Order: sequence, then structure tokens, then C-alpha cells
Amino acid sequence: MEKLTEITPLDLDSAAWASLADAYGSAEEIPLLLQDLRQGEAEALDDLYGHICHQGSIYPASVAAFPHLVSAAAVVASSDLRAGLLSLAASIHESTRLDEQLQSSPYAAAYRAAVPAALAMALADLARVEDRLDSIYLLKAAASFAGFDGAARVLSGFADEEFCLACPGCGVDLYVWPVPEGLSVATADPVFTPSAKTALVTAGPVDNSAQRDAFAWLQAQTAALPCLDDVARRLPFLFGSARCAECGHAFSLMDALVNDAVA
Repeated sequence: MEKLTEITPLDLDSAAWASLADAYGSAEEIPLLLQDLRQGEAEALDDLYGHICHQGSIYPASVAAFPHLVSAAAVVASSDLRAGLLSLAASIHESTRLDEQLQSSPYAAAYRAAVPAALAMALADLARVEDRLDSIYLLKAAASFAGFDGAARVLSGFADEEFCLACPGCGVDLYVWPVPEGLSVATADPVFTPSAKTALVTAGPVDNSAQRDAFAWLQAQTAALPCLDDVARRLPFLFGSARCAECGHAFSLMDALVNDAVA
């Protein structure tokens, strides 16, 4: 059985923060930024991103800060700030370096103990929010907390209305765009090259996809959310079978997007 001290987050008054690394060196500024956020000072969020999730990179301080992000999200009055805190927590959680950081962190148990609360908040807010972009980012956060990190990294493509990847067969850059039929794969950005070669995606999920559980989970979350009707309609295509319009190589679109996001 874990000792209580092992699942208790690092105290914000602890001198140990100064010995943890963040993007700029010592993490001694992190406690003040976290306290500011608990008090509703939203401008501290951008500063905190720079310290503990700089350009997607995470650090020992990121692990220690995670449970404080979740507890702050539970007490702030602003729904926008809560969504921002959960998005930052999710960005840490979906990092490809998370396992490495957890293995070497004395605060790993406290981190893991905070994840269920983060998931519960993200799902609760997802059921209430009416803005499409907010819903997409909350869905992305919830997917990460639910254990579907690979799919979560891809979902921001719904906000950008574009998914990009390299063809697993020939390596050419591919652009996946929404079309009335579902999704289409092009060999160049359709905005700048309307005449680019295209191929329609076949709805899935693909039988042997490693992402089938993620599809079922996402389908269940989006089924009753009117503001995500377009996302729900295109999910079978995102998890479907694509073909490179350049070399003809057929592949599972979501599996390729997940692998491309890790590469």
C-alpha cells in the first residue's frame, strides 16, 4: 500500500520546487504561478505553459505541477480558465515523454491519483459547453485522461479543419480535409492547390486498427452533443481506410496519424 506522503502533491511552499527542472532551469517560479491561477489570474496560464509544457516538451516540474493544475481547475470560477487548466494538464498527459518522466519522478503517484478527477471534470464540462472549439479541446483533454493519448494528439485536427501526415508508403506529405462525403486525402494543401490529386477516405473503423477502442470511446462521448455533430459524423472516416493519392498505398488513417504524431 502506498504511503499517504507518496500520493500527496508536492506542497507549494516546499523548497523542493527550486531543485526541479522546468523549461528555463529551476522551477522555483512554478508555485507562485499556480497560486495565481487558483486565485483566478488567467494571465498566469500562458507563463505556466512556457515553464512546464514549452512547445510540447515536459519536465520534472510538469509532473509535480499536474495535480495542482487539476485541483486549481476544480476551484476556479471561470469556465474558460478551467478549460485552459485542463488543456494544459492534458498537454502534459499526452506527451510522448510522460512515461519517462513518471519513471524518474518521486511525485508519480500523486500525478496518477489526480488523473480520474481531471477526466471527470473534462467530461462534465464537455456535457455543458456549447462552443464547438471549446468542445473539441475538452474532448481532446478527456480522451487523453481516459488513456487514449494517441487519438487525443490527433483530435486538434478537427479544430484546424485539417489533418496532416506523411504517407506511410512513399513519404509524400498528405492533407486530410473534410468534404461532404466525409474526409478526403490530397497530395497538396487544397487551399493553395485546388487541383491537387485527391482520394476519398472509406469509413471505418479498420478491423485491425490499434485505435478501435479509442473510436468506440469517442463515438460514445460525441453521440449526444449537438455542437460536435460534424465531429461525430466524421469519426468513422478519421478511423477509416485511406489511400495515398500519389502512390496508391492504402492504410488505416488514424493509425498513421497517431504514428506520425509520435515520429
